[in-house]
Amino acid sequence: MSKKKTNEEINKEIPKKPPLLRFTIVDLSGLTVFHRSFVSEVLDEVLFSGFSAAMIAFSRELGSRLFSIRMEGVNYFFQTKGDFIFVVGMYTRVHANSARRFLRLIDELIKWEELDGYLNKAIYFQTENFQEEAEQIILEFQIRFKHLIRT
Repeated sequence: MSKKKTNEEINKEIPKKPPLLRFTIVDLSGLTVFHRSFVSEVLDEVLFSGFSAAMIAFSRELGSRLFSIRMEGVNYFFQTKGDFIFVVGMYTRVHANSARRFLRLIDELIKWEELDGYLNKAIYFQTENFQEEAEQIILEFQIRFKHLIRT
């Protein structure tokens, strides 16, 4: 039987300069439903979520799809599905294919049929099961790609 790791134990395993800087799930209205950051936050999570939703809405208005933007030496990758926007911020040395892989792993983690049963779908991302599994995917990503970042 495996022992469940505490957040403190998980944070000790994450490299000091992690390749994945932040991961946010936003609903289309701009509300943050899940957020993890692995750097000192200078970014207002609420403002960033609203900005992400606005950028997605703007790109749709133009008839295009926003995949990534670069700000302050960080690449932000976007994926939308259903009523949600998945945003992952990574150092520029981490390739877009790695971001796509990470986002695919998160997408596969989500039990979309179960999520449809929630009256307030955002609550699904607050469940202990989702959060534990997402934390594990994030940790494995951080460890696997830590070689891309100089410490």
